[in-house]
Amino acid sequence: MRTIEVQYGYENRAKGGRNMPVRLGIDNRADAAMEGSVEFLFRQPDGELYAYAYPLRLTAGETYSASYVVPLSVGADAFWVRLRDSEGKLSETKRVELTQSGGEPELFIGLLSDSPEALAYLNGVSVNYGQMKTRTFALSERDFPEDRRQLDAFDVVVISNYQVSKLSVRQVRALMQWMRNGGVLLFGTGERVNDTLGVFAPEFLDDMYEQPTVQELSLAATDGLSVQTPGTEDEAEAPVALPYVHISLNGGSEVVSAGERPLITAANKGSGVLAVSSIDLTALHDYASAHTQYTDQLLTRLLGSARLERLASEAQSVRYGEEWSAETLVDNGAATLLPNLLGYGALLFFYLLLVGPALYAVLRHFRSERIYRRAAIAVTVFFAGLTWLFSAGSRFRSPFYSYASIQEAGEDVLSETVYVNLRNPRHRSYRLALEAGSEIVPLATAKQTAANSGVSGEEEADLTVSERGTERELAVRNPAAFSAKLLRMEKSTANEQSFGFSGDLSLFGDKVSGTVSNRYPYAVNNAFLLFYGKVVALGRMEANETVDVSERNVYNIPLNNKPMVAAFLTGVYDGGKSERERLRALERADFLGFYLSQVAGNYTPDARVVAFSEEEPAGKAVETEGLRHFGMNLLTSVLTVDAREDERISRSALMRVPEVLSGDYIAATNSFYRGDPVVLSYKLGKNFRTEALLLEAPDAIFESGEAGENAAEFRGVISFYNYRSGNFDDIEAGKTRFTAEELAPYFALDQTITVRYAEEKSASPNRLDVALPWITVIGEES
Repeated sequence: MRTIEVQYGYENRAKGGRNMPVRLGIDNRADAAMEGSVEFLFRQPDGELYAYAYPLRLTAGETYSASYVVPLSVGADAFWVRLRDSEGKLSETKRVELTQSGGEPELFIGLLSDSPEALAYLNGVSVNYGQMKTRTFALSERDFPEDRRQLDAFDVVVISNYQVSKLSVRQVRALMQWMRNGGVLLFGTGERVNDTLGVFAPEFLDDMYEQPTVQELSLAATDGLSVQTPGTEDEAEAPVALPYVHISLNGGSEVVSAGERPLITAANKGSGVLAVSSIDLTALHDYASAHTQYTDQLLTRLLGSARLERLASEAQSVRYGEEWSAETLVDNGAATLLPNLLGYGALLFFYLLLVGPALYAVLRHFRSERIYRRAAIAVTVFFAGLTWLFSAGSRFRSPFYSYASIQEAGEDVLSETVYVNLRNPRHRSYRLALEAGSEIVPLATAKQTAANSGVSGEEEADLTVSERGTERELAVRNPAAFSAKLLRMEKSTANEQSFGFSGDLSLFGDKVSGTVSNRYPYAVNNAFLLFYGKVVALGRMEANETVDVSERNVYNIPLNNKPMVAAFLTGVYDGGKSERERLRALERADFLGFYLSQVAGNYTPDARVVAFSEEEPAGKAVETEGLRHFGMNLLTSVLTVDAREDERISRSALMRVPEVLSGDYIAATNSFYRGDPVVLSYKLGKNFRTEALLLEAPDAIFESGEAGENAAEFRGVISFYNYRSGNFDDIEAGKTRFTAEELAPYFALDQTITVRYAEEKSASPNRLDVALPWITVIGEES
């Protein structure tokens, strides 16, 4: 007899659709040893059963314990732990009920601090008008994960009053990977700034911080927040003396202030956010505990309403965004497998000509009309065989797959994400060896939900992912013919050969300069340089070629229509292509549109080089030999950008999401829904002195002709709010540059500028949203 004990997630709480750590304990009370496997069985949203299997060996009387990381299905309320013997028979099964949050979406916050009790004010707070409620989990260097997947459950990790050097290199690497994959990482500083931020300062800060000094901070003077201590009318307005550090975060913008001083500065890093507080966050305990509205405001501003709405929707409903996009991305074949219609037409023409008048004329010439029927049958059989041979290249006899690979090359690490669509032309089970060392996450393919009530835990899984060391194997049981099995595979390896793209880039105002080099040993195609709101087309780059970007065209792109931008960059609208080349361009455009939707969202100060390669990655997603496969390979690297000229700085006003005063603004695409005018308040930073302002709009190439048929560029009246007169002043049509003198009436004391956009007309009236211009400012920071 064997008993199974299971702990999962953090404090037995987990989030669906994310990786879940599982700690397993097995007491082998049997007199005999056991060798087999342990399985974790889940019911997917599409109703199928997926299992994750790991080798297991128990000696007689042994008490076994181990940790695993498994993907938790969206909407799951339970899972099963099963033991199999060496013959594959189930010996024990245990159902594990998942703790439910009572229907209220939760925001998971990990705390890394020597005094986590001083951060208790972050727990149990309703944020963004009650949309989510926070739940905190204390972490320590002893149990902090070395695997990024074990941090997946957290939405935010806070590090304050803690010596980060206690973490190992692998733990720090896991934390940084988690952040770039979508997490929000918040550092507290204050007196212990060297302990918390010191090791990261060279990478994340523009200038090294100075030692902390005690400053009087007006915590109640946060923009838009009015708090009051009960019983004392003026007590809430009294400043608090705290050790304060001025932080110059690369690409950062102020998200929370304390009077005239920035309190929290944040910058987008990959898909996540890096934020730094100028004080020790544990010092806010008394104040924030007395004013829960302050904590709500702090977290809402840090994460942003768009991110919070997305996180809440993940908890409340089944997500199909990635699944649907991935299915359309790899639900294709290869242009080379398309039937040759011209060839088939010619074959049919010759058959009809031969079996009809030609054959009859020949037989009549030899006076053998009586054997026409037998001759016609023989010719038909011959052409049937010829057709069968002619179509051999477009038929499938065994499992095959299509894939889309995204490889990001950093200085030290190559990170690859591959979306794979496996199919079998026959209604038969099959097994495949997958790339060694990969993290494998199956994706649901059908848009339906299924409860766990009908599952006993004894059923055979429809799909099983098995791990033995670094080896990976996939088993699919009796799939319907040509049914899709979608996987997302991720792997990181050392970049020992320094592959990738390198460069020295500058973006000042609307001027781009510098160079980009291809460090791959092969040529790449459709290469381009992506800034926020801009692309520089690089075209084909040979191995080790260096391109001067100042000699290339720079395009301002509409962020609300990434598929159109992708089609432009991949040459879909270029003439002179054969049908096969056009189909290949369309496939690449779909892939690139998917990728841009992942990376070209909120503002980032960095640039990204993106290109397609005909070379397959060194490691194939599927290692089983002899399988037909086809796909696309996207290569990318992130490059830092210099935005300074002497003492002057160029920065986007969208570094911080503008405050929406009226209208329906979409921050992720800098656009708004048609209807009423939209009024936005841009906060440029109290310490920033603006010398010039630029209004930049998408280029006309995306608005006219076939390429722009779905675009919607803003056309109408732009007005600046005049703080002297209290009215909106319409700016001159076509004017895009403004001097400090011209802007003087339009800046508030805190360097806020308020802009109204009133649409008049658009070239695409059928489109619901309108792309807005974006504001770039040039000046100095005190």
